[in-house]
Amino acid sequence: MSARFAVDALKQLGEDDYRLLVAVERGMINHEYVDVKLVASISGLEEDFVNARLKKLNRLGLVQRFKGGFVGFVLTTRGYDCLALYVLVKRGTLSQLSLTPYGEGKESEVYLGKTEGDRIVVVKFHRVGRTSFRKVKLVREYVADKRHYSWLYAGRLAAMREFEALKILWKSRVAVPEPIDWNRHVIVTGYVEGDELYLLPELTDPKAFFESVLQEVEKSFKAGVVHGDLSEYNVLVTRGEKPVLIDWPQWVSSSHPMASFYLKRDIVNIAGFFAKKYGVDVDPEKLGEDFLSRLSVYG
Repeated sequence: MSARFAVDALKQLGEDDYRLLVAVERGMINHEYVDVKLVASISGLEEDFVNARLKKLNRLGLVQRFKGGFVGFVLTTRGYDCLALYVLVKRGTLSQLSLTPYGEGKESEVYLGKTEGDRIVVVKFHRVGRTSFRKVKLVREYVADKRHYSWLYAGRLAAMREFEALKILWKSRVAVPEPIDWNRHVIVTGYVEGDELYLLPELTDPKAFFESVLQEVEKSFKAGVVHGDLSEYNVLVTRGEKPVLIDWPQWVSSSHPMASFYLKRDIVNIAGFFAKKYGVDVDPEKLGEDFLSRLSVYG
């Protein structure tokens, strides 16, 4: 699902349309489909007006209509994108968004954008659960303890957690993108020019770069954060061959009971990559154990 369609739809929305989308969103907390009466009650708008407007939102692909014993609506991915973008534009965080993704993953889409001050930013849409919703509880600890959740909640929580991690890390001067703003399932960060490590960029000194990555992992741990999913897919190689660590929604606190497990896994994963792809002389398992032993004094 490209955010471009949400941008196109956003141009056709007014304040009342936004209120209706918010009303549907709130109704979905406790209802699989939100009927027109409830949308009218939550939005404070007349029921006939609401009914007509919801038909328009349905044509734009922002809500999905259900007709059975009653007529009800749910937000679509495009509708949720519209809500987040509407707020970010209103705040002045965004003024432009690229028409095509800058990058894509199984659980996110990344676009370039501009602020009102023409600063280039990265706009990340979390898509947790839309393609593998059945597995969300198994692989997302921050969703596993919730009795009720939906794809909206999972995406919002992933964005909130990632933004929280970036704020902690940025303040501690860990090499991460600067956190700028977030709303719902979308986060906005500073743009970092670089190549993803998995693309195997030519490195002058792979061993030195690898050691720099380990230094950032250590700084992160001391700041109270363990990445939890570190690999060649979330390390950027920037100018001067400096690493920047990205994609933090799965982080856990350094004091978490499973922190040592996740930290060792991060080290073993990234060490294994450098050993295999760049020929760095390292024993991933031993390095992982040594890393844990050295950092145990901070636990």
